[in-house]
Amino acid sequence: MVNNIFNRFRRSNNIVTSNETSVPATTISDDEDHHEWDRPIEFVFSLISNSVGLGNVWRFPYLAARNGGGAFLIPYFILYFLIGAPMYYLELAMGQFSSRGPATAFVLAKGWRGVGFAMIINSVLAMLYYNVVIAWALFYFISSFRGHLLWSDCDHWWNTDRCIVPGNRGTTYAVNGTTFNSTLSGSGDGIRFYVVPKWELVGDFKTWQAAASQVFFSLGISFGSLMAYSASNKFHNNFFKQMCIVVFCDCLTGVFAGFAVFATIGFLAKSLGETVEKYAESSGPGLAFITYPEAISNMPASPFFAIIFFLMLLALGLGSQFAFTDVPITSIVELFPRLRRNRPYAVVITCVLSYLISLTFACPGGIYFFELFQEYAANTSMLVVGFFEVIVISYIYGFNRFMDDVNMMLNKRAAEIYLFLTWYISAPLLTLIITVTKLISAAPITLGAGGGFPHQLRKGISIFAQDTVKIPINDRKQ
Repeated sequence: MVNNIFNRFRRSNNIVTSNETSVPATTISDDEDHHEWDRPIEFVFSLISNSVGLGNVWRFPYLAARNGGGAFLIPYFILYFLIGAPMYYLELAMGQFSSRGPATAFVLAKGWRGVGFAMIINSVLAMLYYNVVIAWALFYFISSFRGHLLWSDCDHWWNTDRCIVPGNRGTTYAVNGTTFNSTLSGSGDGIRFYVVPKWELVGDFKTWQAAASQVFFSLGISFGSLMAYSASNKFHNNFFKQMCIVVFCDCLTGVFAGFAVFATIGFLAKSLGETVEKYAESSGPGLAFITYPEAISNMPASPFFAIIFFLMLLALGLGSQFAFTDVPITSIVELFPRLRRNRPYAVVITCVLSYLISLTFACPGGIYFFELFQEYAANTSMLVVGFFEVIVISYIYGFNRFMDDVNMMLNKRAAEIYLFLTWYISAPLLTLIITVTKLISAAPITLGAGGGFPHQLRKGISIFAQDTVKIPINDRKQ
């Protein structure tokens, strides 16, 4: 029985049959069809590049600022443990055992191959608006190559009459003959806002919704990239140990980045005579591209630190973007093996099309479309896909059967009790509750002074529906 399942789920040159159905496998030889990592460390670095990205440095502080700072951290850590880590485990295990990407991995459950296609759509939509964030980092990086940073004063043609220079840069103090730059005024207020929770916000569903979306986005869950990467592992690779390393790095990176952002938020808020909470909420998705440059401009040799910082942002963003882009390309090649020899053309066409579509976000009013995609395309849909993903594995394919598969790879049913409680109870229950409450409480998006555009809520729901409608569609080949 187990051997039949194993032979059906792994790749083969023949057609494998079971008592219920027959699944035509790929007709390309294993040498052409499947590539493996040369060393496990390459896989680990790729996972870190995918998970520890701009989502930690840009998206985490922005969501924390919009949802009460310290009040955001409590649900974030809870959901990280009850949903994030176990689902990260699930996707790595599924990809490694099947040696398949999201387009074909869900053949294990008849009628649920659409979950994999929903993952692919998630990656495509995230890839489109992520181009804009990388473009922001690229703009700042190029602008840093000068003796005086452009954003450090107000003497430029693009500045409005409301432009001010916060604080007094270059203030120093001496201790025992050593000169230091001024620990910024108001930074302590920002850090307190970040670490001290407002308990009334901890019980707010919006805080839990934001925390859940950040956990999924940061780890790369429901995008298919984890399956695509782990599909290239050797069958007995110890993915469990690698998962622990990556999850630990990802969690700490976001929390650490928050300290740098909120210290600067406190300084800017005090300079402008505003509260930390008001300034943080009004900054929008570009928060990190306001606070980080301002902090750097107050440092000695600021152009040098600006160059290396935004170079780091580019590296982080491209690492995640490579993973997003690889999912649709790999899936197309996997679904249509004849295109394998023309993969370079598929890469070029995909990149050019995504660039042209992403230009929409750079047009006047593009920031609202950016928010729509972030709120509905790569936010709520991640939770929906994650819910069906864990249901398919735990209840349809079967928890014990899947743990037998894990035992084949690791020679042990690693973290079985923890996975049983999370896959069976916490993950499906919490993702369902958060998704339902989020859809019920959906409201038009406002930015800045409350601007928006007509029918944006309806458009957002349409984006969400297009992303998730593929899930229940049965595959005729099954």
